[in-house]
Amino acid sequence: MARLTRNPRMILSARSLHLFSLRPWLLTTLCLVLAACQPSQDDVNSNEGNTDTFIRGKLNTAPVNIDLYDSDEADEQTFEVQPASNNVQDSDSLEEPSAGEELLADKELSSIKQQPTENTDSLSSDSSVPTDRENLLAGKQTDARFCLSDTATNSANSVLEDCRRISKRLASVSFEACTSANLKAVGCASNDGFPLYVTDFPPLKSRTPHGRILVIGGTHGDELTSVSVVFRWIEKLNEFHSGLFHWRIAPLMNPDGVLPKEATRVNGNGVDLNRNMPSSDWHEKALLYWNEKTNQDPRKYPGASPASEPESQWLLDEINEFRPDAIISVHAPYGIVDFDALQLNTAPKSLGKLRLNMLGTYPGSLGNFAGINRDIPVITLELPHSWVMPSQAESTRIWEDIVSWLKKNIDTRDSASQQN
Repeated sequence: MARLTRNPRMILSARSLHLFSLRPWLLTTLCLVLAACQPSQDDVNSNEGNTDTFIRGKLNTAPVNIDLYDSDEADEQTFEVQPASNNVQDSDSLEEPSAGEELLADKELSSIKQQPTENTDSLSSDSSVPTDRENLLAGKQTDARFCLSDTATNSANSVLEDCRRISKRLASVSFEACTSANLKAVGCASNDGFPLYVTDFPPLKSRTPHGRILVIGGTHGDELTSVSVVFRWIEKLNEFHSGLFHWRIAPLMNPDGVLPKEATRVNGNGVDLNRNMPSSDWHEKALLYWNEKTNQDPRKYPGASPASEPESQWLLDEINEFRPDAIISVHAPYGIVDFDALQLNTAPKSLGKLRLNMLGTYPGSLGNFAGINRDIPVITLELPHSWVMPSQAESTRIWEDIVSWLKKNIDTRDSASQQN
């Protein structure tokens, strides 16, 4: 009888076939074992608040982290988890802004002026009824004022303190000259809270004035001579006021630009006050001109809206209430006389050594708003230098030529007598 021998290859093959037949069972068992190693949801929840967490079934005592992976073969990536804030709100739970409020996306906006909610019950059925703001912009008679500030006081101590600051900043304005100017706070403060001041030289009771004249200095803060020259003219009026005109003088319209160590053309809010007046073309042209013609020069930014600045609002109030018959605005350093009015043939040919050179108007400028829109002649004096004062003789000559021009061209006595 032939002896049977075992062939190792046959035995291996047989075992392989046997194992192959058991593979489904082995795979099932392996899956159950691996599943048993994974933490249950209860295990995960029980570890909340602890620094221990499971990573792929392994207990890890490292700082809390999340294991992110795309497949079993991918390398492990861990990211530190920041504690959740109790203040976080779901986007669905955010409330819409209420009336007068807005969500600010631009961090550069430092503040917003909240508008009071309109009471629709008190509104007229005619929606075209102009608001107080619209009446003010249009120059119509109204009891409303743009600019009122609790910080602008008339106390003697406040005036003395502010005169010290002015005289310390401007060597050509002495403390005595400032205090003797009889400055009065107008109830309005600059963007940075400095009171705006005027001084009045009313007409003599015994005579009817030729007209009302408004004089403005320091519209642009880096034109320091425009402030000092106006203080010199105040000294002249203190000494020689004849009562021919009612003078109202604001020597420092832009204190936020003048008083800092580094003087700036713009006010404390970065706005060019001589581009912020509500001229009729402001909405159409002001920002367009700034973008296209000045290449967004920050020195000539007209503001976000017309008369957006407290200094501009004060000037608008002053024009509406004082109703000047002419405005003298002092600037530097072009060394010319500019003139804006509907009747250009009345322009002064020269004032002192300054010769007439009409530069035209700009959106939001005082000449555009008052001279063209309101028909109030505006003389803009451009002194030769921003930092170097003209001589006393030249300052006096300019002043005398201004008075001579006013006597010749501004005389409202006939219209005043007819109104009386």
